[in-house]
Amino acid sequence: MWDNQKRVRFDELREPGRRLDNAEQIELAALVKELEDDEAIYLRPATECLRRENDRTAKRNLELAALSQRKEALVARFESILTEAQAEERAIEAELASVGAGSQESNLDD
Repeated sequence: MWDNQKRVRFDELREPGRRLDNAEQIELAALVKELEDDEAIYLRPATECLRRENDRTAKRNLELAALSQRKEALVARFESILTEAQAEERAIEAELASVGAGSQESNLDD
């Protein structure tokens, strides 16, 4: 963990306009790495929680995509059945009209 001395030194090395020599650049890089490592440790529980939530969301999205595909397939089947039913209805109506016309001709012949 960082103490006040490290914080002060870190701020000194990052002062605007300051030119760092090679040793100071290495020191700053080491302090930045230490700070990043400390932050990673501090944030690990939250990061893991977000990762688990992301995994659950991804799983749910896959399930929803599969359900959406099933629903689209069902709609396509319904549309096909409806088209067939409408064609059959038209055929029945045509036959009824034909039978009706035939019976009218029979009545006229009598």
